Amino acid sequence: MKKALPLLSLLVSTPLFGQNPLAIPPLVTADTFHLHVAPSTAEFYPGVVTNTYGINAPYLGATLELQYGDTARFRVYNDLTEITTMHWNGMEVPPVYDGSPPREVMPGTSWDVKFKVIDKASVYLYHPHTMDLIGPQVGKGAAGLIIVRDPEEAALPLPRQYGIDDFPVAVQDKRFTPAGQFLFAPLGDSILVNGTVDPFLECPAQVVRIRLLNASTARYYNFGFADSTVFHVIAGENGLLDAPAPMTRLMLASGERVELLLDLGGMEGDSLQLMSFGTELPLTVPGSGNLLFEHSELNGIDFPILKIRVTAPAANPITSIPANLVDLQPYPASSANRTRTKVIAGNGMVGHMGMFTINGEDWDMDVINDTVLLGSTEIWEYINTSNMAHPMTMHGGVFYILDRNGEPPAPWETAPKSVVNVDVGDTVRVIMRFANYTTDGWPLMYHCHNLAHIDRMMWQFIVVDPTTSVAAEIPDVVKVFPVPGEQVNWQTPSPITAIRVLDMGGREVLQLPGAGRTTGSMDLSSLAPGSYIVHFTGLGRHARAMVLRP
Repeated sequence: MKKALPLLSLLVSTPLFGQNPLAIPPLVTADTFHLHVAPSTAEFYPGVVTNTYGINAPYLGATLELQYGDTARFRVYNDLTEITTMHWNGMEVPPVYDGSPPREVMPGTSWDVKFKVIDKASVYLYHPHTMDLIGPQVGKGAAGLIIVRDPEEAALPLPRQYGIDDFPVAVQDKRFTPAGQFLFAPLGDSILVNGTVDPFLECPAQVVRIRLLNASTARYYNFGFADSTVFHVIAGENGLLDAPAPMTRLMLASGERVELLLDLGGMEGDSLQLMSFGTELPLTVPGSGNLLFEHSELNGIDFPILKIRVTAPAANPITSIPANLVDLQPYPASSANRTRTKVIAGNGMVGHMGMFTINGEDWDMDVINDTVLLGSTEIWEYINTSNMAHPMTMHGGVFYILDRNGEPPAPWETAPKSVVNVDVGDTVRVIMRFANYTTDGWPLMYHCHNLAHIDRMMWQFIVVDPTTSVAAEIPDVVKVFPVPGEQVNWQTPSPITAIRVLDMGGREVLQLPGAGRTTGSMDLSSLAPGSYIVHFTGLGRHARAMVLRP
């Protein structure tokens, strides 16, 4: 029987850590990105061959560069033996191209995606978002980074020479079987950075930019340097801060990412060690020393992530950290049209054990949980009554944190974001504007970004145009599912007397009896594929919903 693989080379800070050069994914620009999701193999430990998934690579994928205002084009090829899809994490794209679970790319087929880049300069992700396979597919390596550039960021004196003074750092914890294969588990015992075990990174003696991502399944990291060197956070998931935020510790949940500046001026020949200070994590988060959560040798301890070796300055160095960045203007709370309260409840483990709900509901792909009006600005209030922290994310755009337990967010959390940590007992309010796209039959998701929870802790919302597709005076009273579908179920809180189906030109194409029921179904098989507006009438009230005939 083979011996188990070693844990992370050393679990404490020592001079022996940092023996392998950090892999830097290539930066790729293209008119059309051809993305092949395929099985492969990699050697993370010498002589041990591990089965992986990759995107045009044995493990992980290239960093894709997009320009604000351009049209991005992708062709996603499924070279796996199981279904997959592709989601553009954090980006605001037409929902038909969001790549959420309703979208399935079958083995041996491809999917064409095209959207205008309307997101601010930052670092985003691309990865499968396939029902019941999100964690395993991403965990085996089917993921990559996207860097969006825009004129506002380009005008600032920031490091942006990719691989020279601007580095991606994606941190994952992994569990291996004794035979050297990945074991999908909520908490691992080995650390990979960009797929590298025991890594070091050579950085020039000047200001460098680290694009730091918690790419783990569930683990939280408390990042900082062994000697408490100050670093400056300059961006969140969806854009720059108004000014750099100096810090010595930064806790990131799964899916959270930041950009930080590190001033290495005058340090040529020296070294730094990026750590995770797990001894300082609250017991409510995965990766802490909480003995009630799943075991890992890395839980509740301090361990190294990445050694930085400082080399000679590069050409055209950035030598100072700017005092100001962009004119950041979060949406004021007074601009909100509506507040939705989302109560996270339940008790369970970091992995699949236990049941967590929002407002008493769990995942059902056939149910639309919320209907949002196009052009509206909404406050979503997350209240965590469960037994552990959850990083909550929303598809379809960017939000700002209004407050946490009534207090303003920390400076680094004032950046535009798409993931927010909601700890036990927290009440966190975020504000989001739904300004650009209706869902047109392809619902968007909000969910926990713990990839061991995501398949059960996911809910759906649609965005509809109030002038054509929903009665603004009574939103959220009708649920239609599945969307898309030929046989569509409906559910209302009060009896319905008549149902009219209209095409997008306003012409009636189908009329059905309501029969005084609160539930029923519609047979749309006689209609041509496309989007339709359904009018429900009953008790002197009217409501509308959007359906999609595939």
